Amino acid sequence: MTPKCIIFDCDGTLVDSEAITNQVIAEMASELGIEMSGEEASATFGGKTLDGVVYKMRELSGNDLPNDWLPRLIQRVNESWESKLRPVKGVKELLEKIKIPICVASNGEPTHVRHSLRLTKLYDFFDENIFTASEVSKPKPSPELFLYAAKKMGFVPSECAVIEDSVTGVTAAVNAEMEVYGIINNLFSEEQLRHAGAIPFMNMNELPALLEL
Repeated sequence: MTPKCIIFDCDGTLVDSEAITNQVIAEMASELGIEMSGEEASATFGGKTLDGVVYKMRELSGNDLPNDWLPRLIQRVNESWESKLRPVKGVKELLEKIKIPICVASNGEPTHVRHSLRLTKLYDFFDENIFTASEVSKPKPSPELFLYAAKKMGFVPSECAVIEDSVTGVTAAVNAEMEVYGIINNLFSEEQLRHAGAIPFMNMNELPALLEL
């Protein structure tokens, strides 16, 4: 069934930010006495909020974090994005083809999400229809954010399709009773995405056929 509205996750789905962000997190974890690679950080923090990162760092280090740690993390991520951030391959061409309403629903920090979309020249596709976990009481994997986005866009859940890249996001979409498509990446395999409830796909150019657009 062709959806009436498409809800996109942002990090790893629209913008290729996960590896860049998690490399910075891994480097700054060493300040807390935590040794991890960028790949380990991606496996731990993929799809999580910044609050989730802080909570886990407290847990791993056994200490409260210095007051300046999170602001410096945000600053360093922004600096890395300026030179390295790119849109996910094929996503711009996909967005140009879509004629139905679309929006973003992300666990990311609001200014980060908007900044990443502006840097990759994707912002204008969404006409301010950008929703983040800061607007609801619980982030993904709770269904709240997707339900909120659908309501703001004027659609019921069954009329929406979700595009995701993480098991956390797929779980949220399934809990919201929305059809969800999961892009296979280095973090989550086809089997993991399918098991979570997604229809897996490899490339953005597959979506028009899958969504019957």
